[in-house]
Amino acid sequence: MKRILAITLPGLFFSAWLLSGCAQKDSGVGSDLAPGLNEIYPQDTTVYAWATNFLQAQATTGSSPYLYLGHDAGYDADVLLKFNPAAALPDSYLVDSLIVKLYLDSILANDGSQLPVSVALLNRSYPWFEIGVTWDNLDPQATNHYLYLDPEQYGSSIAAFQIPSAAADSDSFAFYLPSPDSLLRAWEAAGAGGKTLNFNNGLYLLSDKSQDFLVRLASAEQTQASLRPRLEIYLTAIDTSDTITTTSAWDTLLYAGGDAFIAQSSATLDSAYLYLGNAVACRSLMLFNVENLLPSYGTAVQRAEIILHADTTNSLNYDNFTSAFYLQMQDSSWMTNPDEALTQAGSPVLAVYDSESGKLTLNITTTGYAWITHSQINYGVMIKSANEYYDLSRAVFYGSGAPDSLRPQLRIVYLQGVEP
Repeated sequence: MKRILAITLPGLFFSAWLLSGCAQKDSGVGSDLAPGLNEIYPQDTTVYAWATNFLQAQATTGSSPYLYLGHDAGYDADVLLKFNPAAALPDSYLVDSLIVKLYLDSILANDGSQLPVSVALLNRSYPWFEIGVTWDNLDPQATNHYLYLDPEQYGSSIAAFQIPSAAADSDSFAFYLPSPDSLLRAWEAAGAGGKTLNFNNGLYLLSDKSQDFLVRLASAEQTQASLRPRLEIYLTAIDTSDTITTTSAWDTLLYAGGDAFIAQSSATLDSAYLYLGNAVACRSLMLFNVENLLPSYGTAVQRAEIILHADTTNSLNYDNFTSAFYLQMQDSSWMTNPDEALTQAGSPVLAVYDSESGKLTLNITTTGYAWITHSQINYGVMIKSANEYYDLSRAVFYGSGAPDSLRPQLRIVYLQGVEP
């Protein structure tokens, strides 16, 4: 998704990134600006974004304490689980049953009476890792993930369960795995190393996407261990160490060795706005033209900050966005091709989103001073959520077409006439 602003001037139409000229507002001493050294009073100036854009990218979510499953507000989310039982089993055994159990964190949308969920085994062609897996890179050849029901794509559905709309937080949901003895032995062999034809690419949980029903489950990263996804193993242990073989009932609990949720969004994002978000990560890009804004000689920048104002009533907002940081851009190609935007290495400074005021303020004092003294290095910034891996969320911010009080702005507080 892209945002390229167009400004109409009398008799002329400017499009793409040739946007509004360097609109700015200067003021003398304000009530919030204290005098500096030698009774030199600080001044402030506000510059509005000269060019803006945005992009969406699928973030990896393997470190999240949550697993999202279902459909809502254009989001689709499925779950991947993997158990590694090699070290948890006796030397000789017969498997009685394997039960997978998941725990509910919350229901985000429940237009239906229940959420049907299908379970498949991922075949050997589709390995994945907690850190790195996304909706698209699990199967770049498939047009959508419903194709996993084709055995040649993902393997057949092996189990199913339902999550009722009346479910409460911390409720559990369980399903049995078929052919438990052969399945557990295959997973054990795959995890033991060495040459084997067995593999363990885990389980794929796919929900019904025909209704707005989205749940958040606890993941393997949950701080409360009792809520993590688990594999309950019930078997008969066989002791052959003596001349007489003996058997005994044996069970163990195995937490998921890897899990993640994968998500995509089909929501149409309004190009009049900017966005920040997680999982299906939204990132905003902008350039403030500060060339010749202030004299580089004798000017001391006390503070420079980018301020974004949220449209808190916009229907595209989803769940709770919390914080962000910025990175400087390597070049200006993002203005026409944001999906290929390249950022510079840097040390991000966290900015906390104030949900009450709907304002996000990012301190860019060092960067802003560098732009003023060396304007040729200013290619703009990318603003990203600080928690793209964490949850499924999105915040909507006003773009450059909004009234001045709501537009993206760069505010610079400075002292002029300072001895170098």
